[in-house]
Amino acid sequence: MSQVIEKNKNRMWLWLLITTGFFVLMPLWAPEMWLHLAIEIFIVALFAMSLNMILGRAGLPSFGHACFYAVGGYAFAILVVKLKLPAFIGLLAAPFISGLFAVIIGYFSIRLTGIHFAILTMGFGQIVWAIAHKWYSFTGGDDGITGIPIPAILKQPEVFYYLAFIMLIVSSAVIKVVQDSAFGQTIVAVRENRERVTFSGLKVWHHLLLNFVIAGFFAGIAGALLAMVNRSVFADFGYWTSSAAVVLMCILGGVGSFVGPMVGAVIITLLEHYISIYTYYWQMILGCLIIILIMFMPGGICGYIQEKLQKNEPGA
Repeated sequence: MSQVIEKNKNRMWLWLLITTGFFVLMPLWAPEMWLHLAIEIFIVALFAMSLNMILGRAGLPSFGHACFYAVGGYAFAILVVKLKLPAFIGLLAAPFISGLFAVIIGYFSIRLTGIHFAILTMGFGQIVWAIAHKWYSFTGGDDGITGIPIPAILKQPEVFYYLAFIMLIVSSAVIKVVQDSAFGQTIVAVRENRERVTFSGLKVWHHLLLNFVIAGFFAGIAGALLAMVNRSVFADFGYWTSSAAVVLMCILGGVGSFVGPMVGAVIITLLEHYISIYTYYWQMILGCLIIILIMFMPGGICGYIQEKLQKNEPGA
């Protein structure tokens, strides 16, 4: 069994190196349109990975995670447009502001589980959306904040591509370290049996709150990057449908896999861009795909692949 695990790890690292090399070299040959699409995928993948800390690791179905995405975008825009701070300062500060919102929302939410947690987080998310949608003097209301100034160098697609790629890689590495730490293993233990962990003397509430805040922090990075690349931010960043979309990405790719949310983000983004060109009914096609996957791949795409690899191993 240990040899099988080691072989799977080696295979995973090989694919990781190949994929990383592909994306590092992509700006050398890809047209500008592809670079913009890749930037969007990087941002959405980071957003999905942040949610998976709550959905996959803690087993808590959040339908309000997009509010941290929106807060990150608005924090960046307000700091840069209204306070005239440099864009890089805004990018650094935005996730901390999202994390602060996560502290407040998480304080009330993580005491609940299941559908109650989902509804409460969606409620908080809709409150944030409504404030952003109606507070014209501060957030621009339904017009949002547009014309966000960014450094001239970041207006070059190749440069912003590498910024988004580096942010994704660094954030993914930090998330991986957190998940593999004793803290991360405790979160999984809470998901499996909350009462047992509570009886062991660990402060479950504190662990879940910190995990929630970390997830909100990384969602804020994604939101700030989206505001930067679009040079605008709108209230719909935080609407509940954005939360539902990223939940779908995690489930599609596989919540039990570290790279699952990334895979789901890639598939959904590509479907949205390319199928929608040929038909207005691309969402119906997506719905059919979801039904097929849930029926035949309940563990998501990555879960299905992992299961097949284990079955094909000698002695499995």
